[in-house]
Formats: sequence, structure tokens, C-alpha cells
Amino acid sequence: MRSGWMAVPLRSGWMGVIVAGFALTAAQAAQASFGVEEKNWEAGTCNTETCTYASVEKNPGEAFTQSAGHPPYGITSFEVNSKGGGLLGEEREPEGAVKRIRVDVPPGLAADPNATPQCPVEEFEKESAGENNCESHYAGSRVGTNKATVYIPLAGIDVAAEGPVFNLEQPSGVAQEFGIYFGTTKERALLIGHVSWHHEKVLEERGVPSGDYHEWFEINNLPEEGEIEPIGKVKLLLLESKLIFFGADGTSTGVHGASPGDYLTLPTTCSNVETNYLEVESWEGQISRTSTNPPFGVEKCEKDPFEPKLGVSPETAASDTPDGATTTVEEPQEVKGSEPGTADIDDAHVLLPEGLTLNPSAAHGLEACSPAQIAIGGEAPVSCPAGSQVGEVTIESDLPEPLAGKVYLGDPSGAPITKPPYTIYVDAGSSHGVAVRLEGLVSPDPETGRLEVAFPNDPQLTFSRFIVKAKGGEDAPLANPLVCGSALVQSLFTPYTGLGPAAPTNTFVTEGCPSPLPFTPSQSTSEQPTTAGAHGTTSYTFDLARADGQQYLSQVRTVLPAGLLGAIPDVTLCGEAQANAGTCSAASQIGTATVSAGAGPSPYTFTGPVFMTGPYHGAPFGLSVAVPAVAGPFDLGTVVTRATIDIEQYSGRVIATSTLPRIAGGVPLRLRNIDVTVNRPNFLYNPTSCGVLATESTLTSTFGAVQSMSSPFQAGACDALAFKPSYSASTNGAKLTRPQGASIEVKLTQPAGEANIREVQMQLPKQLVARLSTLQKACTVAEFEKGAPPGVCKSTAKVGEVIATTPVLPGQLKGPAYFVSHGAEAFPDLDLILDGDGVQAVLVGHTHIAHSSITTSTFENLPDVPVSGVTVKLPIGEDSALASNGSLCGANLIAPTTIIAQNGTKIQQDTKIAVTNCKVKSISHKLRGSHLILTLWVPEAGRVIIGGHGLRTLNVRVGEAGRVKIEVPVSTALGAVLSDRHGPEHRLRIGLRIGFKPSEGLNASAVSLALR
Repeated sequence: MRSGWMAVPLRSGWMGVIVAGFALTAAQAAQASFGVEEKNWEAGTCNTETCTYASVEKNPGEAFTQSAGHPPYGITSFEVNSKGGGLLGEEREPEGAVKRIRVDVPPGLAADPNATPQCPVEEFEKESAGENNCESHYAGSRVGTNKATVYIPLAGIDVAAEGPVFNLEQPSGVAQEFGIYFGTTKERALLIGHVSWHHEKVLEERGVPSGDYHEWFEINNLPEEGEIEPIGKVKLLLLESKLIFFGADGTSTGVHGASPGDYLTLPTTCSNVETNYLEVESWEGQISRTSTNPPFGVEKCEKDPFEPKLGVSPETAASDTPDGATTTVEEPQEVKGSEPGTADIDDAHVLLPEGLTLNPSAAHGLEACSPAQIAIGGEAPVSCPAGSQVGEVTIESDLPEPLAGKVYLGDPSGAPITKPPYTIYVDAGSSHGVAVRLEGLVSPDPETGRLEVAFPNDPQLTFSRFIVKAKGGEDAPLANPLVCGSALVQSLFTPYTGLGPAAPTNTFVTEGCPSPLPFTPSQSTSEQPTTAGAHGTTSYTFDLARADGQQYLSQVRTVLPAGLLGAIPDVTLCGEAQANAGTCSAASQIGTATVSAGAGPSPYTFTGPVFMTGPYHGAPFGLSVAVPAVAGPFDLGTVVTRATIDIEQYSGRVIATSTLPRIAGGVPLRLRNIDVTVNRPNFLYNPTSCGVLATESTLTSTFGAVQSMSSPFQAGACDALAFKPSYSASTNGAKLTRPQGASIEVKLTQPAGEANIREVQMQLPKQLVARLSTLQKACTVAEFEKGAPPGVCKSTAKVGEVIATTPVLPGQLKGPAYFVSHGAEAFPDLDLILDGDGVQAVLVGHTHIAHSSITTSTFENLPDVPVSGVTVKLPIGEDSALASNGSLCGANLIAPTTIIAQNGTKIQQDTKIAVTNCKVKSISHKLRGSHLILTLWVPEAGRVIIGGHGLRTLNVRVGEAGRVKIEVPVSTALGAVLSDRHGPEHRLRIGLRIGFKPSEGLNASAVSLALR
């Protein structure tokens, strides 16, 4: 039965005393204040069971003070306030009847219920032939003695009572339970032991710390009466109590019949002050609270062993895979004889092996637990969402069963998690009503992602093993290293003793890597539509994929198919500050990037915009790929990847080069897929060639491995493209000299939406020939390629200039024309260098001079780039490209020309070279009746204006250069004068003015003609 905590063993001889004193106890003095004064409350650990504060002050050796040691005795004693009276007038009558007693001991002072055998509670409550079953059948379960003094009001006397204390099997919800048995009576008491693992408002209000995992003990509902034979029940009042626990191995063996066992352990924090708290409550509801500080503390911390062990073991040893790795910290508690136990861990830091990092794949369904949901320091049930669980925890301690629970991802701020260190919460409990709730930090190295897991300011709680197992499966929060082998696990544990830390290490093994480590990513592309020359809704997608176990991607250099171009004028180029921050406007967006990251079959997908930027890292244009790193409860900001966009000088192909992000927020990305889609309306131009093209990439891994990739592309419906370029040429027909040579200017224009030009060939007429003296001054290819074209070529090799416009660039491209010698070729090339908007292009024209001195210039393999107009000027000068063979004015200059489109369409024409700066000439004139017949030479199409004295002004349109006959009507009188020219007396001079106004304004001129 559990009706009381004690029964007083009175011998039958006491009956007379009780009866004789009955009348005296009927009239007692009024009660004073109930409680226990500080001077009457003592607690400490001793080498003798008789020690008191006074005896220790006389003989300090009676006190046990060894840190982490196991004292022979742990003693608490108190005396309730009393008054005089009783049968003899010398007895002490308590001021009130004690109902409840609670003692709170310092943190770290621990009782181990597993140190001795335990008596079943039902056996303790049984009575067998007047014997205590625990003492008779479970003698090894005895752990102490309770000595008490009680006052019997009926007799007016104080009586000493003593009984054994037994270690009982703990029921559910109780950390420790003890049974106190007194003699042969039927009364028994239960002493409950617990751990202050949460904050108790009542204790804190009276200044008693709580939630610091100190142990406390309580006896509740003390009986107000006990059974005395043969009278029966009599009222009993507690006056004094002294509870003595047997604390050390072998100390009490043979003396009290207890079993060996290190039942008590002192704290591992050395201090001169250790406070114990007492609370007693009366049946009338009066409460008394007091504290005591023993005259001795805890010392000699340097003797405490501190050798924790560490191990990190994988759930799977396979490289680059999700892993539910297990971390185990061991604190061996076994000691020999009187040696102190292991120091408790105050601060724990574990540095996981290099390469065992956080896994982005874990973000699937991941949630975070708030401080209110974990309720650290509170006793409310944990309500963390299921999606926040990232592992399991097991703590093996002195309790009969391990503390077991879960590890959660924490969010202390209650907002998205924006940066490391990352918080984790540990919640472990047992059926015995003890829970451990801790807050830890996971700090990844910002460069490598290596993880440091820290639990600072741990409670002073003895444990033998602390095991944390990360969640396993494809969404495990950890992922194994990519590289196989042994990696070092490091740690730093600081003890409560305040002395030097321990730094145990271990190894973590990853297996299954092929040798060498593969790097064979895959590449694919797609284009919609594939129609040649398509523009408006054209989109292009580029995709890279990497399998688990492959080397990580580091750099990508991709060359797009020839002719796949973007219309830069249709985009607002993003500025550098915004590009670096990923805050470009929608006007700069040309597409979308989708990235998947993480180990395992379910990498996490992130998406963000792709912006076009101005010059970047020496390239004329760039990209800013801004992908928000938002996953589950994380918002790690925007991961901005920059890329250069360059134009290959000779082919016009677009080249994108980028260094890929490797880590974000300390989380290695382990990139699996990179998908970039450019789909801005009216931006992309498809190639106009239907030949087999390709996207070609060079990929570099984080280990320096290089892999080349190619994805085919071929446009269709090339035949549907129109091809009607306009091509014209002109030369300067002014008075030519040998030193100045000759000139030519060629113009090509083309409407939008046609097939682009692949080749242009022009054969010069015999009147225009290559100037050998200039060819001999050509720049060598080595000089030309030494730096950006024209390299270090001399100015004497410069023979002209070129101007071009294209819809894919906002401005004009301008540059010089150079003769460049390629050594093995018979004649130097005519290389045209175009510069504009940061883009430089080189158009190579091959020169051929036939034995007949006919010069042919061929520009073949021109880039598949839309051109609105191109003008090439090779002027006269000391180093002119051309010389003349006779007068050009009046000559019929025909240049056979071939223009071939990218789709194969060919145009052949005889280009008539217009001669500029030539004047209209009068070849002959004669009078025929009433008309003056003039034979003129005109340099080009235009209008001839004829006027003079006696003539009406005549305006005649001519369609082309060459001879033209014009009949000029004359008056009868003027005709008579002109027809009679034989006599000297009739000689007259009549002035005639002939003017020419060209259609294009190249050869405006006039000539005067004197008619006699």
C-alpha cells in the first residue's frame, strides 16, 4: 500500500508512556510559523555518514569533494521549526504537519538507478510474514538509509525512526523511484527522483534555477498518522529527516548489505559554491523554501578523465549518393574502484569528412521547425512539422532505456532561412518522463561545403553514447563525397572541468569509384521552329546533364551553330551593377534557365531568368543568369552566373563561356542538369543554310578534366528563302597618275528576310589591275594574327576600308582593308576588318591574278549573318590596291560577278562599274538643216542640259554612260550664220554650253563648245 511514506516502529512498552502523557498533550501552545530555517538545512557528499557542516569544519577530511567522483555518502538533512512541550516539557513539537518535501540538488550531481539491482514496486508494497520483501529477496537493491525523528502528539514525545531505502523499478513517467521501509510496520514511503529538463515557473519565481537538467527528489502526501499496535492509528508529525544515500562502489558493502555500484557522481564543474534547495509544504498549505551552501565545493577537476570517442559511419558507402550517415560520440563511463568518472561535455564540435556535405535534393518537401514548435525549455509537446525532420537521435544514459527522438531543421527567426549557420533541433525523450531538447548549429565551409556540427553549452548530463543518424533515402540531407577513399573526421570537445579540450578523430570511407573518375556529361539542343531564316517566334534550348558519380561541372564554352544569332538592337542591355546582382529588368530578358542540383534520383529544380548584358570580361556582350536559390524553407538569395558572349571573328558564330557556380550558402550544388532556353520574341535568327550544323561545347570539370560535346542541328525549307541582293561598283575616273593608282568602291545591299550571302566573286575588267608594288607590301599572317586584327601590320599594307550594317547589331561596323600574305598562297588575301559594338569580324578575300592580268577577288565562306548593306572602298593613293590600264572615263568597265546564298541560290551578273569624276565630252557636231547634231560622251545615266545664245535650253535624259547623239533645234537666222562660213567677213563665234547632271550625283560636269 502507498498510504504513507513512513511508519514509526514503537515497541509495546511505550504504551504506558503514551497513555500517561495523553492529558498533557491535550493543551498545547499555539503554533508558530511553519517551515525550515536555513541553519537547519544541510546537504552534501561525505566520507562518513555522520558528517555535518560542523564536523566538516573541524575535520575537512569528512567531506567528499572529488569532481566526477563517487562519494561514499550523499546526505540531506533538515529540521522543521518547532516549539517546546511534550510529556517532559523538553520535547520539540513541529510547527505544522509536513505534507510534501522537495530537494533540488546542483546540476551534474547525478544518481544512477542502473548502478544497483532494482526491486519491483509490487514486491516493495507486499508484506510477507511481517518482512520487507525488497530486503529479504532483493537485498542488493538497497541504496541508503532514512533516519527521521517524529513527534507523537498523543504521547507528547519525540521518537527516532530509521529504515532502509531501496532502488525500485521505475514506472512510466518517473526517472527514479525509491522505496523507504520502516521496521515491521505496514507503512512505506515512495521517493520520486526526476530531472529538471524544462523551465519551471514556480521554481524560477523563487530564484531556483530550472531547465538546467539538475536532479530533484520529492516525497508527496506524507501521512499525518501511523499505525501503532495494539492501539492502532496515532497522529505523527515529522520533526527531523536525514536521508543517506550510499554513493560509491564497495563503500557500503558489508556494512549495510548494499551491492557495489557507483550510485552517486559529483558534478564535473569545479566550484566553491554548490547550492541545494529545499521546499516543504504543510497539510494546511503553508510552504517554506530555503537553500544551503555546503562549506565545501567540488575540486580536483584535473583528475577527471576526458577521452570521448568519435565515429561517423555511412548508411551507404557509395560515392556521390544521398547518405543517412550516423555520427556517434561516446563518453566511456567505466571506472575502476574509487577513480573519478568521465568529465561531462560542455561544448561539442564535430567536423564531418571532406566531401560529406549538405544535399540540395533534401529540399523536396522540406519544412522548418520554429522555436515555439520545438519548445526548448518548455514542457509542451514538440509540434515540429513532419517535413522538418532530418534525422533521428539516441542518447544512452543512466536511465533504464535510451532517450530516443528526432532531429529537426530549425528556423530560429521564424522567417525563410537566408544563410548559414543552419539550426538543427534535437528532441529526445523516454517513457520515464525525461526529455532532452537541444539547439545545434550546422556551419558549412563557404568554399568547400565541409560541415561543422556544433552543440554549444550542453547540459551537464552524463551519457555513454550520443548517436545522431541523418535521414536516409533519396532525399537525405547529406550526400557522400565524390572521391572514394578515407576522409578524416575531426572534432573538438570541451569538458565542464574547464580544462583542455579533447580532439578525437576517425575516418570515413567512401567506396565504389571507377578509376579514373568519369567525366562524360551529355549535351542536347532543340530549336523551334527549324525553318531556315525563321525569326519572330524562334526559340533555342541548350541542355547539359551529368550523372551521379561523374566529376562536377566547372566551366562551359559553347559555340552555337553558324547563323543562329540574336538581334541585339531588340534588347535593352543590362548594366553591370544590375547584372552582377541579378536585378536586370524584363526588357533585358532573353530566356530562362532551369537548373537541377543534388545527389540521388531526385535533384531539386531551380528556375530563373536569363538577361542580356553589355560588355563583360572583354567580350562585347554577356549574360546574367539569375536563379533564386529558394527551396523549401530556404531563401539563400539569387545565385548569379555570368557568361561572356563573343563572336568568332571569321565564322560569325556566337560563343558563350561561363564558369558555373559550385556552391551556394555553403551547400555544394552537385549540378545535374543545366537547361537554358532563349525564347524572347523577335530575337533569334535561324541559320539560312540547310547544311548539317552543330552546337559544339568544351566542358571542364572541377578536377580539370576536359570533354568535347557536339549536338547536330539542321534547318529546313531553305528553298523558300528569297535571294535578291543588289550589287554595284564604281571607280574614280579623274585624271589618273601612276603614283596614285586607281580606285574601286563596291556596294552590296539586301532586304530583310532573305537568305544570307555565303560567297561573292568579282572579276575586274582589264582596265583595273592589281598593283604589284602594293601586293609586295602585304602584311604576313604572323603579323596579322599577333593581337587583335590587324595585329602589328604596317600601314603600307592597308589598302582601304569597309563599312557594314546588320540587323543583329545596333550600329555600323567599320574597319580597314589589308593585304595579308599567307605564304603558301600565290597572292595575298584582301582581309576586311569590321569593328563595331565591341564585335570584330574578318572577311577574307582570296586574290587571283591570271596570266592576262585579269584580277579576281573571291570572298567565300562568308558568315551566315544577315547584312543590310556593305561598302568596300579601295581608294587611290601611294599604296592603292589597284592600278589603271589607260583612261577609265569613256571605257566600258564590266565586272562579271557571282553571288551565292547560304541556301545555294546563285546569282550571276555583269556588274557595270560606274566611273566617277568623269566630265561630259563633245566628240563632234554638225548642222543638218534646222538641227545641230551633237555627239557627246556622258559618264553615266543622267540628264544633258544644252543652252546658248539664240538657243532654247534643251534637257535630254540619258540612260547609261557612253556616246549619245542629241539634235539641237536652231533658228533660221542662226542656221544661216552657221552654214555660210567661207568668207572671212562671215566668221562668227557662237558659244554653246553643255552641262551634265548624273542621276546619282557622281559625275556632274559641264563643257563649253565654240561654234564657228
